[in-house]
Amino acid sequence: MLKIEKFTGKKTYMYPNGALATPEVIKKDFPAVEVFTHIIETDEAGQVCFAVQNLAAVRSQVGIDSSLTEDEAIVKIEELRNAPTPEPGISAEERSAAALEYIALSSM
Repeated sequence: MLKIEKFTGKKTYMYPNGALATPEVIKKDFPAVEVFTHIIETDEAGQVCFAVQNLAAVRSQVGIDSSLTEDEAIVKIEELRNAPTPEPGISAEERSAAALEYIALSSM
C-alpha cells in the first residue's frame, strides 16, 4: 500500500537505492519543491521516497477536482493509487474464438 504525503521539508526519507533523502538533498535533487507544492509517494511506514511529484500536475493527470483542498486532493490521490487493478475485459481474440466455437456448435 502506497502512502502520499505532502512535502514539508521537515522529514528525512530513504531513496530506493538506500541513499538518505534529507530535506536538503530533496531540495537539491528537486529544486521546484521550494516553489510549488509537491507530494512524496512513500511506503506505509513513510520511510522510502519512491517519487517526488508536483501536486498540481498529479491533480491534472488523474482528474482531481480543483475545488478540493490540497489535503483532500492528497487523500483522493492516495485512494486512486491504492485502488485494485480492474479485471481486463474480453479481448478481440477471445470474442472471435467464442464466435467460431458458437458457429461450429450450431452447425452440428
